[in-house]
Amino acid sequence: MTVTSPAGADLLGDVRRYGLVLIGAGALGVLAGLLAIAYPDITLLALALIAGINLMLLGIANLIDAFGGERDTTVKVLCAVIGLLGIIAGLVVIRRPGESLLALLVVLGIWLVVTGIVDFVRAFANIENRPLRLFAAVADVVLGALILALPKLSLGTLAVLVGIAFVVRGAVAVMRGIALRRTTTAAPADAPPPAVAA
Repeated sequence: MTVTSPAGADLLGDVRRYGLVLIGAGALGVLAGLLAIAYPDITLLALALIAGINLMLLGIANLIDAFGGERDTTVKVLCAVIGLLGIIAGLVVIRRPGESLLALLVVLGIWLVVTGIVDFVRAFANIENRPLRLFAAVADVVLGALILALPKLSLGTLAVLVGIAFVVRGAVAVMRGIALRRTTTAAPADAPPPAVAA
């Protein structure tokens, strides 16, 4: 007869909820990316609002991961930095949506490159989903570098690049959330919870 630890059950419940947050944020990211790709003639205002809201959602998901998921202190700090950066970038883009295409390029490009580099480093700190996380990290860096390296991008081209980045990042989040929920469902209640990796 196994004795269920209340603390272990609480931790598994938290991990399951985090899996749901990942799935929700990822699904919204995919939707935002598909909208940007489907409507490349989108207005600057609409693209800025889509990008800003998505950046904030991804930032919140990273902050949740920093305070609830990862166990390694270095990885927690990286998650918190990326989370704060995402929220700040989202607020900047939403607050000044019609500022200029150049401002949007800089904010999105820097955010993609920084998060890609951090996610690349984090992929080696955790074995779970490493190939998937490496793919997403490299995609972020490449797309972010393209956005920053081509300052004369048209709005349509920017929308497509941003859309691709959001679809990739969102799909990875959904897959990780599903895998996380499967892992916690299969784990016995008194087992230690699996490591959560964003």
